[in-house]
Amino acid sequence: MKHCDILILEDEAIIAMDIETTLEAAGHDNIAVCSTVDEAMAQIEKSTPKLALLDFNLGNGGTSVPVAERLSKCSVPFIFLSGYTESTVAIPEDISAAARLAKPFQSAELITRVQSVLNGS
Repeated sequence: MKHCDILILEDEAIIAMDIETTLEAAGHDNIAVCSTVDEAMAQIEKSTPKLALLDFNLGNGGTSVPVAERLSKCSVPFIFLSGYTESTVAIPEDISAAARLAKPFQSAELITRVQSVLNGS
């Protein structure tokens, strides 16, 4: 595990690599990519990120909600990445105000959203 400014939690390797490449091309570094809740929690324990991008549905009935709740307690902003709409996914009330980015998204849209969150907008 390394120091990270941006944490990506995504169970689909191709999507995770695409997000990482997009962020690097936009000048972001210190990116940590995790594919499971356990990996993400270990990464947060080692190095609290400035921002996290969380795939909501991690397959096999799992979600990134535990990671989101942990980040929320640490006051770390996060963006849920999901192909699900707000009406089809129940997000716990304490993290329901989190930003969302609908999949599929364009690279420019991802960069704009990341910059906005990092700038506190």
